[in-house]
Amino acid sequence: MYKKIFIAVDNSHHSNSCIDLGVALSQKFGSLLVGCHVYDAALHQRRFRDMEKGLPPQYQDESVLQRQRDLHSSLINLGLKLISESYLDVFKKKCSASSVPHEELLLEGKNYYEIIKELQENRYDLVILGALGLAAVNEQVIGSVCERVVRRIKNDVLVVKNRGLDGKVVIAVDGSAASVAGFTSAIHFAKSFNLKLIAVSVFDPHYHRVAFESIANVLSQEAGQIFRFKEQETLHEEIIDKGLAKIYQNHLDTVSRMAGDAGVELDTILMDGKPYDKILRFLQKENPSTLILGRTGVHNTNGLDIGSTTENLLRLAPCNVLLAGGSPEARTTMQSDFSEFHRPVNDKVSMKDTVECQHISEDGFFGSVAGEQKISDKQHKKKADTRMDPRSTNTDRSNSFFHPRHG
Repeated sequence: MYKKIFIAVDNSHHSNSCIDLGVALSQKFGSLLVGCHVYDAALHQRRFRDMEKGLPPQYQDESVLQRQRDLHSSLINLGLKLISESYLDVFKKKCSASSVPHEELLLEGKNYYEIIKELQENRYDLVILGALGLAAVNEQVIGSVCERVVRRIKNDVLVVKNRGLDGKVVIAVDGSAASVAGFTSAIHFAKSFNLKLIAVSVFDPHYHRVAFESIANVLSQEAGQIFRFKEQETLHEEIIDKGLAKIYQNHLDTVSRMAGDAGVELDTILMDGKPYDKILRFLQKENPSTLILGRTGVHNTNGLDIGSTTENLLRLAPCNVLLAGGSPEARTTMQSDFSEFHRPVNDKVSMKDTVECQHISEDGFFGSVAGEQKISDKQHKKKADTRMDPRSTNTDRSNSFFHPRHG
């Protein structure tokens, strides 16, 4: 499954949990673990320069300052390297004690930048990151390094928050290719760690009612007649709950068949409401060890780094979070499984008979799956011409690209 796993190491509580979880995965899948720590000596040298103006007069002579700079630089470089190697020794000892294959990787530079560069230049099947690092403060939900890395790579990423892979695992299913990849990973985990799998699917009929109320407040009488507002509203009220419920129940039925074929037990839960809110409440109630979901959902557009539901749950979920869909094996496997969610629509059947086969768009109006699927297929086939740039200063929602540095 995961043959090569990258683990970010910084000697924090979350980092040590990452190592333990990586070792457990390696024991099951024979994975090579690569423990990586990044230190930034240049940062300390710059800070020392900034403080020079505040030094006592006897230290302001340029020759004295240069001597202090050289001494400080030597001590900082040597000291940080020794500390960093000590962090990796913890990783090495845990791996050796469990007899799992491993390598240590020590990098110098800006932490998130060097990690992203390494992940883009070398192939890793899984990345394991702590949600928080050494600089964590109370009430912080996710660290800046974690978020920056997650947004700028395409690998499967396991963000570790509390404990290992045990007990219950919840998989969010919405019919997207990424959610299928996540479910495929969940099956492997269930077989290897004897986990209880729960698939949840959430549809939101309430948005469309809010949208119609909003439209009613701005449409003129003439526009309402052209739009046939009352007919549209009646159509939605009569079939939207049933139609959406049927679509998302079909998604659950599909993963149930996948689990059955793999010999894995699965519980399924269908809910209505705001997806991230309903899933979060379910996690708080069930207390699983891990939530698995796709980076993006069924409404993904080209270039989106992370979907809104995933973004909220990455921050707020009280358990580990696996963002799936990035590993080469998952991308290969999910193509055939994805077709199970979206079968061609028979154009000759009546409206009544095709409620379950219709796609209800985000703006609240009906369109056939067949037409929408052609667009979706084109989007999945299109390949990006550029690579993501870890140096972008916009860490929240930008889709930046990485270009190797030139000497």
